[in-house]
Amino acid sequence: MFEEFAIDCSGRSAEEIEAATLASVAAHRLAYLRNFPVEVDRYTALLSRLGELCPNYAAGSTKAAYALHEAINVVRCRAPQAEGVERVQEKAGSLPMHSGRSFARRRPLYLAMLMADPGWQGFEPGRNGESLLVRWGDVLAALRERHPEHWAEDLRQLTGLAMSFPASHLDEAPSELPFLYLPGTPRYTPVADDCAARLPQDLGRLRKAAGGIEGGERWFEAVERFHAAANDPALQQVYLMRAGDVVIIDNDRHGHGRQYVVAARTAADGRTEVNPRTIWSVNIQ
Repeated sequence: MFEEFAIDCSGRSAEEIEAATLASVAAHRLAYLRNFPVEVDRYTALLSRLGELCPNYAAGSTKAAYALHEAINVVRCRAPQAEGVERVQEKAGSLPMHSGRSFARRRPLYLAMLMADPGWQGFEPGRNGESLLVRWGDVLAALRERHPEHWAEDLRQLTGLAMSFPASHLDEAPSELPFLYLPGTPRYTPVADDCAARLPQDLGRLRKAAGGIEGGERWFEAVERFHAAANDPALQQVYLMRAGDVVIIDNDRHGHGRQYVVAARTAADGRTEVNPRTIWSVNIQ
């Protein structure tokens, strides 16, 4: 899919890149840029054309993850920690398909990721931190085909039951939207099964929330089927980001994840080497 509309930024002016990006987002609800300058000012200037850049989770912090720019969350790998909190994005392993800030009342409309340093990419496929993307509408279409006996009731449950669940690490007002709802913006090019979804990485939070409401068990069964389909490789786009790659997605319409990444390894002299992989992540409202 990306090959069809990737935007090569080589030799293009900032104005040309901006026009191509906005056109791609309007038509496809996502954009894929290659060879974009790894420069904070160029990156934030482009993204600001899509909306308001949200302050990162700890804007003003002196920690490296938050110090580059108030809107940029710098995602790096870390060696395993003996104590303290580790962000899930920093750990070795994969990330299941999810939507950005699925818990929050004020959710980003777009997510942007710039690969500042691709890090180690010499492993076998599936262990280089390959990025994953799925369109929620494709998940719905698969569920309709694969589970016809559950389809009507699953859809009723997922669109009709308002659900609130807290963040795992942030103190913010939670959303009370259903699991599935209408996207916040219209599409330039209409497609089938156009929907938005609130899918967190950790289904345990939804299981816990479901336990406190009447009929929650049946609702969670529908969530599990949706989650399983979203994480089916047959429905996913897999792409290996290189330095200067930028991906911008409509957070209502697409989920994102990551295949396995090697965060650290032991060098010949016994030292622990940390994967230099670095992504500049930005939320846009």
